[in-house]
Order: sequence, then structure tokens, then C-alpha cells
Amino acid sequence: MDKVKQFREYTRELECHLDNINHNDCCTCNVKKSECFLIVEIGRQPGICIKDLAQILKLDKSGVSRSVEELVKKGYILRQPSEKDRRSVVLTLTKSGEERYNKIEADMYTEFKKVFSKIKKSDQDKVLEALRIYNEACRMAEED
Repeated sequence: MDKVKQFREYTRELECHLDNINHNDCCTCNVKKSECFLIVEIGRQPGICIKDLAQILKLDKSGVSRSVEELVKKGYILRQPSEKDRRSVVLTLTKSGEERYNKIEADMYTEFKKVFSKIKKSDQDKVLEALRIYNEACRMAEED
């Protein structure tokens, strides 16, 4: 098989596995997967603005704004004017949002630990290096 086709197939299969892992966690609390990703990023960077959040997730700013508004209505996120720049809005998690964030992080750790434990110890560093290289290549391709 052509290496590019093989690369695509491995990537497609990986996407399916990751989608399955994310679906199992995010769909248990009336939160869409895209909203789940927002909660995680805000939990990791409290006080982040919508523009930066959109850049990290590689999503359209208006789409992120709509999702943030949904999470505000659901009680997971607070939107507040930035103390540094009053024209900017910063995002933080509510108590309920922090609880959800902690559950997502704990659940994802457990899921990925289970998968990682299935990789032979002698291959674990190779897999981590391959994923680092893969992500770097994706970033470079996005910049082209």
C-alpha cells in the first residue's frame, strides 16, 4: 500500500478510537464533545479569552462564542471583562464547571492509561516520539 494511503488509514483509525473515548466521557453530562474540549482548555488556562481558545482548538471564533454561550447557560463557564483590557472577555469555570473539568481529566487519564498499558514498555517511548513528530508535522502543514 502507498505510504500516504497507509498514513491516512492509520490516522482515520486513530480518529475513530479517539472519538469513541471522547464520546464515552462527554456525552454523560449533557455536554457536546466540542463543549467538552472548551471546558478542558478553560480548566487548563483559567482567564483565557475566546480568541485564544479558538486558536488552540483551531475553530472559528464565532462558533466558539456560541458554544461558550451554551456553557454559560448550562452553568459551567463564567464570562467576565478582562482586568487588563476591558474590551476583552475572559473565561473561567464555575464550581460546576471545575467539577466537570476534574471528572473529564480523571476519566481521560484512566482511559489513556489503559491504552498506554497495552503498549509494550520497550515501545512506549517510540510511540510518544512518533506522536510528537506527528503533531509537529500537523502544525507545520496547518501553517502552509
